[in-house]
Amino acid sequence: HDGAQQRLVSLGMTLRRAQRRPGDVDLPDVLESAVAELSTAIAELRRLAHGIRPSVLDDGLAAALTSLSRIAPVPVDLALDEAPVPEPAATTAYYLVAESLANAVKHADAERIVVRLSRATGGVRISVSDDGRGGADAAAGTGLAGLRDRVVAIGGRLLIESTNGAGTRIEAELPCAS
Repeated sequence: HDGAQQRLVSLGMTLRRAQRRPGDVDLPDVLESAVAELSTAIAELRRLAHGIRPSVLDDGLAAALTSLSRIAPVPVDLALDEAPVPEPAATTAYYLVAESLANAVKHADAERIVVRLSRATGGVRISVSDDGRGGADAAAGTGLAGLRDRVVAIGGRLLIESTNGAGTRIEAELPCAS
């Protein structure tokens, strides 16, 4: 975290200097540099967080997903099997839902999202569906590709269905050790 922290502190100082002395800086260059530094810091933090288990999972996956749904800026309908889900499936499912909710709000302009968690043979199935604009493509960015990598890393499968104008459904089958 030291690299990301240093990058953010430096970015803050640069922006503060530009704020205090706007005539002494080339504002378009400062803003372009700030955006690049912020993007790099976010990528570093995502890499760091990739292996960290969120403490919100201490009360179980269903409780953690309920908590995520409460802070979403659009309505989220939940259908959750409350049985315990072992690690690493719980962490993977949590991040899948968090990223899917963020994508639905940020990129799809969704008005409603549905999250389902159910038992599957040998594991769990988690799906997130939205009524947004669709067109999500794992090859077009790092978010969905990162989700696929996370799911595959624990031996799971990820399905992304996203037709333009018809919303998006992201579904994963995650193995659970018995």
